[in-house]
Amino acid sequence: MHRYLVLGINHKFAPLEVRERLAYPERKVPGALQHVQQCLDTDEAVLLSTCNRVEIYAFAEGMDAREKLLAALAADHGMKAEYLEKLCYFHRGRDAVEHLLRVCGGLDSLVLGETQILSQVKRSYLLAQSESSTGKQLNALFHRAFHVAKRLHTDTGIGQGQVSVSSVAVRFVKRIFDDLASKTALLIGAGEVGELTLTYLREAGIGRVVVVSRSLDRAKEVAERYKGDAVPVNLLEDYLPTADVVISQTAAEDRILTKAQFARSQKQRRHAPVFALDLAVPRDIEESTAELEGVFLYNVDDLEHVVAENTDERSRELERCAAIVRQEADQFLASFQTYAAGPLITELRAKAIAIKNAELERVMSKFPELTEAQRHELAAFSERLVNKLLHPQIQGIKQEAARGDTDSIRRIALALGIDKAEETTGPAGAGQPASEDAPSRPEPRDN
Repeated sequence: MHRYLVLGINHKFAPLEVRERLAYPERKVPGALQHVQQCLDTDEAVLLSTCNRVEIYAFAEGMDAREKLLAALAADHGMKAEYLEKLCYFHRGRDAVEHLLRVCGGLDSLVLGETQILSQVKRSYLLAQSESSTGKQLNALFHRAFHVAKRLHTDTGIGQGQVSVSSVAVRFVKRIFDDLASKTALLIGAGEVGELTLTYLREAGIGRVVVVSRSLDRAKEVAERYKGDAVPVNLLEDYLPTADVVISQTAAEDRILTKAQFARSQKQRRHAPVFALDLAVPRDIEESTAELEGVFLYNVDDLEHVVAENTDERSRELERCAAIVRQEADQFLASFQTYAAGPLITELRAKAIAIKNAELERVMSKFPELTEAQRHELAAFSERLVNKLLHPQIQGIKQEAARGDTDSIRRIALALGIDKAEETTGPAGAGQPASEDAPSRPEPRDN
């Protein structure tokens, strides 16, 4: 149980300028997973990187895992581990399990109860799977987390009356523009929150939609849904002056829009108001752009206090959600602990049966005159005897496993002359075919 680990940083503990430095572009995730595996000497790791959090999940031994994960995270981004130590949280065992259940359920999100994080976790998990970076232990944990997320939103009201960053952003747009029908929205990239914002703008009556993407085919796909125009990324600056609302959410590692570009655009617009929403981490729009006349620039952190004001109703559901998380964690860990003893019990029983069979064969060979019924009764007697002798031993092993004492399990194995106690198979369901809660393969995306 203590081998489940998570090290992370999120919107509660670190400002946007730190989170964007620690963000992992998707192309760097495979290398980062290998780095973590090497540092912890494990085959199981998952890396989650979103606009609000960067987290490393792993299943590994070692009481120095926290220091090793900090060192890996720092090395990947050219930062000092001592600096990150003040901002990162680390959970082990049950705390790590409960943390993932809370994250997938939207209980640890900026927008309480939001569901976008679940799809982000699923994508991260599938990417790790495709890199052969997950095994029975993390497979079991992540599938349980997906199940819990579904249960939280089915059995509680945590998702009701949800106020999102997108809806708040559109509320601000309405404060700037009285008549949206005459305005143009420019979407750069095709991230989920960006598209959701575009959906709200369409519902609010925005006049024209322009979509810019690195992939023109992807831009056309999104634009078609909103009855808009698709534009290749090399024409972005040409279309910027036409936009009254700019929404940017790409996976670019550097700024794609500078203050100078907005200055030229605003000159053409005669400094007419433009609402710019930067949803990317790292950010897409140069921060100093906000200094320009007529530019209203917001990022995800700027909207945090507005979102927080609207979570009171759902906060009342938190206790119910917490109880469900505790219950699900109990069930998962009980399953894990029982299965930790599985190989030892299997080997113990196999050893006893082998001895029983050898002795039974020896006895029967001495009495060839035994009838078939007598042989059957003798075999049944030996089977019952072995089961009754093994029962207290097996119960004792299960009790030790239920306490999560893997060291005790190893000592019992050594005492019994069995060397397979560490070959744990993981909790029930590990390594099984995907259920209805399991994610499908990720599709290419801008962010």
